[in-house]
Amino acid sequence: MTEALFDPRTVAVVGASGDPAKWGYWLARGALSGASRRPVHLVNARGADVLGHPTHHSLRDLRETPDLVAIATPPHTYEQVVGDALDAGARALVAITAGVVYPGGLPALAERVRSAGARLVGPTSMGVYDSASALALTWGTLTPGPIGVVSQSGSVGLELGYLAAKEGLGLSRFVSVGAAADLGVRELAEAVVAAPHTRVVILYLEDLSIGRDLIALAGGKPVILLTVGGSAAGRRAVTSHTGALATPDAVVDALCRAAGVLRARTPQEAIHIAQACLAVPAPVRRVAVVADSGGQGAIAAELAERLGLEVPAFSPATAEALRALLPPEAGLSNPVDLAGAGEADLATYPKIAELVAPEVDAVVLTGYFASYAADSPALEGAELTAAAHLAETLTTRPCLIHTMRPEGPTVDFLRAAGVPVHGTIDAVMTGLSALTFSREVWTPPAASSTPLGDISGFVALRRTLLASGISFPDGTLYDGGDPGLTYPVVLKALGPAHKTEVGGVVLGVGTPEELHREARRMRDRLGGLPLWVEEQVVSPGVELIVGAHRDPHAGPVVTFGAGGVLAELIADTVTALAPLTHERAKDLIATTRVSRVLNGWRGAPPADVDAVAHAMVVLGGILDARPELTEIEINPLKDGLALDAYAS
Repeated sequence: MTEALFDPRTVAVVGASGDPAKWGYWLARGALSGASRRPVHLVNARGADVLGHPTHHSLRDLRETPDLVAIATPPHTYEQVVGDALDAGARALVAITAGVVYPGGLPALAERVRSAGARLVGPTSMGVYDSASALALTWGTLTPGPIGVVSQSGSVGLELGYLAAKEGLGLSRFVSVGAAADLGVRELAEAVVAAPHTRVVILYLEDLSIGRDLIALAGGKPVILLTVGGSAAGRRAVTSHTGALATPDAVVDALCRAAGVLRARTPQEAIHIAQACLAVPAPVRRVAVVADSGGQGAIAAELAERLGLEVPAFSPATAEALRALLPPEAGLSNPVDLAGAGEADLATYPKIAELVAPEVDAVVLTGYFASYAADSPALEGAELTAAAHLAETLTTRPCLIHTMRPEGPTVDFLRAAGVPVHGTIDAVMTGLSALTFSREVWTPPAASSTPLGDISGFVALRRTLLASGISFPDGTLYDGGDPGLTYPVVLKALGPAHKTEVGGVVLGVGTPEELHREARRMRDRLGGLPLWVEEQVVSPGVELIVGAHRDPHAGPVVTFGAGGVLAELIADTVTALAPLTHERAKDLIATTRVSRVLNGWRGAPPADVDAVAHAMVVLGGILDARPELTEIEINPLKDGLALDAYAS
């Protein structure tokens, strides 16, 4: 499939046109641009010449097999054209045509194509492109480069190509998935990732039906996911707090973390992250900022820290070395204020960058460097020499540049040398900040050997969780008599997921008489629901939520965070793919704000974090092993005790 689609022996364009307003024109133009590599056949029903080339009336008129057929004809012709292409022996079809109504629907179309030994991209695709094989079956003109793009929106994919060209980059391969009657995201993305000339991949997905396949896809090269979080994981009704907290956006982030995939929010941000990936081979945490002015340095440093980067102070030895090279009024810590030294001698820029590089993971130059030649041609030689020095010497620590005028010979030289140059400091720091974590691909732990018991109802669920090592307060079903518990106790109705909202919980019941009175009132409110009574946990411990939820695309996910009735309001949570290891669960806990309270806040005793992590492992394992379950949660979990639990 890959060869026929991205490097075909022959290409035919059905619907070729000489009108630049039509798809047939751009397909014909693009196909002919690769005519030195392969034969190109243009098909036009009227037989008119297109772009100075003769055409065929039909694919049936061709005297050789078209390896790849691109289709841009009206919907009513589609069935006939597909049949002609398959009869002619085509191995790949790219269907631009929209509004196709195929007998039996798209599944029948896919089956027809596959049964003939061919594969189909589309319909409603915006084409394919491969810079190495001179294949350009898309609208407009794309620039060759190292970025592979797979997009469920053709327009977004083309926008990525145009934005890449503006930044001195381009595309290796591009494919617009379209309606995906046959070939889907997984297969097309694998082909784009595998291309030798692809160094980084951007996926634009409008749904995450690829699910956990994303993990296997992102094994070798950097992958950037651009998606719409609100619709990416589907819509569903939720009854538990966990379902409300494990939002589609949180699930997308969890899937990206598990796959080692970088997430972008806009096409421009995706390109900036791609530039950083191309320039920076390892995770970045510490950056050095070298600026023409104190203001630019301060803005860059503050932005870096807001985005999660570190701007560490330099060692005394480095500060002394800087003092020897810069004016007395220069800033010698981090950021470095050159105080006019760069303008006085352009060689200062690479010298300072080289000097501070060993103490950080990346160097950022911000100011006027790379703009001198554009404004003052007399400075072109000196600036290009400084740029060459920068590119040659900073081989172990990458350098990224913000210049006030991102154009001209120095910018072109630096970009060609692999040094990213941006017109805003926002672009530089956004790209770098995406690389602050190590891209370690998630692997599921071995299945738990703990037997899974009955969870049909609270009592059975409680029994199973107790057997799995999760503790509960002493409690029993309320039968109208003395429960034999230590007062105060909690009375609650069994059944509603959100008990507090319906008056299904009464705290601080201090005597048997009060218990009986509150039980009567609760039954009057809620009917004949069974009631549960348990000893009340009286302590200043923080209420937590631990839950697992089955996402329609990503599968089981575990959510942890601040719990109780304010869980959704506080929304201090983290979500990750399940199942989890104990250590992974503890790492996730540490990413939340509430973890600081668990570790002992202002002299308070630390909580049992291992007990919390164990609960996360158990719930994730249960949901992973029980496909009939949608969600399971403990809320709240307090002082290592599960105060309520729910499963459905």
